[in-house]
Amino acid sequence: MIETNRLLIKPLTSQELKKHIESPGAFAQEIGLIPSESLVDKDTKDAILNDLLPNIADISKDTLFYTMWIIIEKNQKAIIGGICFHGEPNEYGEVEIGYGIDIEYRNMGYMTETISGVIQWAKKNKKVKSITAETESTNIPSIKVLDKNGFEVNQRNSNTVQMRLELNKIISDNF
Repeated sequence: MIETNRLLIKPLTSQELKKHIESPGAFAQEIGLIPSESLVDKDTKDAILNDLLPNIADISKDTLFYTMWIIIEKNQKAIIGGICFHGEPNEYGEVEIGYGIDIEYRNMGYMTETISGVIQWAKKNKKVKSITAETESTNIPSIKVLDKNGFEVNQRNSNTVQMRLELNKIISDNF
């Protein structure tokens, strides 16, 4: 679990992930939280079923790189979004992240704070040398969140921007 000023970022176990896709509201209630609106859509369910669950079941893999981490707003006790890695570090120490946040919590600094917390966690893992994230080139808020956390444009095309953060270049913690 990662803790920042306003947030808890909790990795879900395989069982929690299954409960989440079966009934997000019941799962959130079971752990004493208000459910997220954005973590229950079809694309998220498909990613959990087809990508996360098969990999989290493989005991040879580090499950923290194959699960959803829920973002919990501490004061409201609400799941406000999620973040995940797209697998373990590759041979160069690169990991990719993906993330989303409920509409009502956007533009409040929560995702910037989440990514900062994940960066601090990743810095403690000797295998992770850099973090990348890809977003639509029109998703300016997402690009700004990455920029605020020190990411730089690595690749750009007409539809997407890939940004990268070299962990050895980080000087201080943001949160």
